[in-house]
Amino acid sequence: MDMTTADPLVGTTLDQRYHVEARVASGGMATVYVARDLRLDRRLACKVMHASLAQDPSFVRRFINEAHSVAKLSHPNVVQVYDQGTDRGHVYLAMEYVPGRTLRDMLNERGRLSADDALAVISPVLAALGAAHQAGLVHRDVKPENVLLTEDGRVKVADFGLARAVESAQQGNTRTGAVMGTAAYLAPEQIEQGTADARTDVYAAGIMLYELLTGSQPHTGDSPIAIAYQHVNEDVPRPSRTVAGLPPEIDTLVTRATERDAGYRLGDAGQYLAAVLNAKSALPAGGAAAADTAHVGDVRATGVLPASDGDTSTLEVGVGGLADEEPPGPARGRRRGPDRRTYPMLLVAGVLAVVLLGFGWWFLLGRYEPVPDVVGMQEHGARAVLGGVPVQIDVGDGRVYSEQEAGSVAEVEPAVDERVLPGETVTILLSKGPRSVSMPDLVGQDVADARSALEDGGFADIVEEETSSQEHPAGAVISTDPEPGAEADREEPVTLTVSEGFDVPDVAGVQQDQAQSTLEEAGLQVSVSEEPSEDVPEGEVISQDPAAGATVSSGDTVTITVSSGPDRIEIPDVTGWKVDDAKKRLEELGFKVKVTRVLGGDNVTGYSPQGAAEKDTEIELVASPFPPGGDDGGGDDGGNGNGNGGGNGGGD
Repeated sequence: MDMTTADPLVGTTLDQRYHVEARVASGGMATVYVARDLRLDRRLACKVMHASLAQDPSFVRRFINEAHSVAKLSHPNVVQVYDQGTDRGHVYLAMEYVPGRTLRDMLNERGRLSADDALAVISPVLAALGAAHQAGLVHRDVKPENVLLTEDGRVKVADFGLARAVESAQQGNTRTGAVMGTAAYLAPEQIEQGTADARTDVYAAGIMLYELLTGSQPHTGDSPIAIAYQHVNEDVPRPSRTVAGLPPEIDTLVTRATERDAGYRLGDAGQYLAAVLNAKSALPAGGAAAADTAHVGDVRATGVLPASDGDTSTLEVGVGGLADEEPPGPARGRRRGPDRRTYPMLLVAGVLAVVLLGFGWWFLLGRYEPVPDVVGMQEHGARAVLGGVPVQIDVGDGRVYSEQEAGSVAEVEPAVDERVLPGETVTILLSKGPRSVSMPDLVGQDVADARSALEDGGFADIVEEETSSQEHPAGAVISTDPEPGAEADREEPVTLTVSEGFDVPDVAGVQQDQAQSTLEEAGLQVSVSEEPSEDVPEGEVISQDPAAGATVSSGDTVTITVSSGPDRIEIPDVTGWKVDDAKKRLEELGFKVKVTRVLGGDNVTGYSPQGAAEKDTEIELVASPFPPGGDDGGGDDGGNGNGNGGGNGGGD
């Protein structure tokens, strides 16, 4: 681990949650740091894209695809992705932290692996890829650098950053404009057509198995182009050409996976895993390690050879050649062998004995297969492995508590390594996770969301209790029993204390300022509207919504309606009107009218009061014989007495 503090990200916190502690490694696309999740208090790995690439939307999209792809997988042999985000220009993934080393580190240390060890490593790799293929994902960059070996001996596949959904490939979206992956492990179709499916991962896994067995890659060259040319034009050789003594079953595992024509390869990693398990079970005990030990069993056999005097003598043939002859007896000389006429009978008896022994071995042991260890695998991965035995697979109706991840295989019946006949039924029981889990923090959540989270977590007995609260909105969780973070038994009841809000204070009849102050002190927002009232003095609250006593939450809005006093009616301007017309209009509006005439006039020259007045207010009209602004005699229009400037002087 690189503990340098020169890296500007070391010591910072991403998204106020992931505190970066140290840099682990740097690759072509991103730098990996070890960090601590401050919210869940756990150690994890943060993969941060290089700043130069973060400016390119296509690289960002490919980087984020890693999170989206791996988030679909839940498998013990896949490095889990927990979160993805962007903070101050840093695009990152929060992933499972896997202390240990890579398969490349092991190869550099040991050179090559025995056949047994190679199969033991490739099996969990294929299980992880099989789970991805079942989910419709293709890794596209299978190589030893992306296989992590944990300190407790587990194998995990990492870096699905180049993965693409198979359905996207079927829509013709697999071309990237450049071949993605590592040249030494690229399938011919990736090089020639830029396409990838589950069979390209099978090809890369076959290349990796060859490298595990031999310590070298099958195709080498001075440049990636030279290596790619060999993948397209040359078959991968059998590993036994490099390591003498490897069984033919091991050669077949490599050659079947690395066929240049994808149509002749195994269809996906699940099929490849089944082939690996079949080959391993078909090998004699220790057979997979024969190339490394060259061990020969000390088995002795009995044969009959002619003696020098024409008789026959019985000799024992062992590992080192011929054993000593039996010494002759004191009276009869050499012991004579059987008559030549007994040869056919001995031969038939020998063959019959071998057949009977073989049949007995097959009937008692040979026809049985051990139940493979599928505990911890997802259902589809377990089906792929068990299908290679092959057996009938039955999934138990109910799930059981176990330390295995929810949804993965918790138990198998018969148990792992027990022997079953092909075609018999093996029942797999799926896990619903451990019975006791850490209580999630649900405080502040809506009770419906909190209940849903508990039900998703396997809690069936959920009790709700309501209480008044001004600190939490109505329907929000105030507290839980057990408390957040405490150990909770999923078979025991969980109590949610839920806020029912609080009652709205009564402010009717209170002055506006005092009403607003009372409501705001209760944590409520206030909206004010006005309306006239004959009964409520101006400035006092007529009504409120919600009404007094209604249940509300802190931050809710209460609307108060404040009296603007009695209703006032706008008095129209009737200057210049005829007295009768003006009086009629004012009375229609609800006013009382008093008329004061000057010289018996009929034209309104003034009125009082003006503006607005309450209903039933008396309006005084002043009438004159002359229109407003006119003179005392006829004008040019005196003939009819209605001129704009004249009065009614000559017309009458």
